[in-house]
Amino acid sequence: MAAHHTHRRRCALAAALAVMALTPACTAKPSRSASRPSTRPTAEAPATYRNPVFLQDAPDPTITRAPDGTYFAYTTQSIYLNLLNIPVLKSRDLVHWREVADAFPTIPSWVLGGAAGDMWAPHILPWRGRYLLYYAGRRVDGGDMAIGLGIASSPEGPFRDLGRPVLTRSPGQPDYTAIDPFVLADRGRLYLYWGSDNQPIRVARLSADGTRVVTKPRDIVGPVPRHGDYGGLVEGAWVLPHRGYYYLTYSVGDCCSEQANYSVYVARSRSPEGPFEPGPANPILHENKHFWAVGHNATIQDAAGQDWIVYHARLKSSPSDDRDLMLDRIVWEGGWPTVNAGQGPTWQPQPAPTVR
Repeated sequence: MAAHHTHRRRCALAAALAVMALTPACTAKPSRSASRPSTRPTAEAPATYRNPVFLQDAPDPTITRAPDGTYFAYTTQSIYLNLLNIPVLKSRDLVHWREVADAFPTIPSWVLGGAAGDMWAPHILPWRGRYLLYYAGRRVDGGDMAIGLGIASSPEGPFRDLGRPVLTRSPGQPDYTAIDPFVLADRGRLYLYWGSDNQPIRVARLSADGTRVVTKPRDIVGPVPRHGDYGGLVEGAWVLPHRGYYYLTYSVGDCCSEQANYSVYVARSRSPEGPFEPGPANPILHENKHFWAVGHNATIQDAAGQDWIVYHARLKSSPSDDRDLMLDRIVWEGGWPTVNAGQGPTWQPQPAPTVR
């Protein structure tokens, strides 16, 4: 989630909060609840599904599967009946979702809260019997973004904040450098990836408890030169280990303006710290005639071990600027992940994930 997103999102938050308080403000965006399909799980797993799988503003999703097979997703702050700092969503089948909690019912002490503040782009990590939820927050001191951490014993939370950032931007770096955290657990080590604001995506090792950066950051991918419709800043890192490689998916371009060209690229390496070689068919996920502003992904496996990509997108048929929750199958071809044969998000009925 990049700096160009800030003004638009703050206006939408201010408008919705003002409407709830019955006070004048910007014009609120139209409600979509009347046309929203049910998000309650069915008694049996569906045979097919269609995108979007959750017709609600759910940007920058991260996802995990609990030991009982339940899926939990977490997104950038959003408005449901009220403002949720980090919404927690729950599903048994990756298709039917419902909001169940706010991961942070109380805003962390170092984070600026309310419509003027920001809590963005979380990442969930089950680790040593606990759940670590990393996120980007706007600092009370300075107004720039930094990466924080909350810890809980349950995936539903509530998460107890560390009380300080895990990572802040370095001197001279732009305000939105330290956002979009992802943490890879690999062979007993933790690796933190982050970056945006025309800076490279970087990686550094974390301490064993995940609360401190312990190595010097390394640049792994930089902004992408414009080529045709796509290119721009890089952000939203996610790393998927697969058959001896570490596949780095990341989002490129303008996420949120009316000229958004957001898309998903991929690179791979034999090491979590690079070097990474770019994929041969980037971007692997991008706009089509049904969806646009496509990106900021996570990945998850279903009960059969099939890989899926979870991400957000805007509907071209909707006047809303919501970024809805999307789901598509990953197909591995020639050692690289592909999505819908390079045709962008699916829009017709698709075979649903396997549920145990």
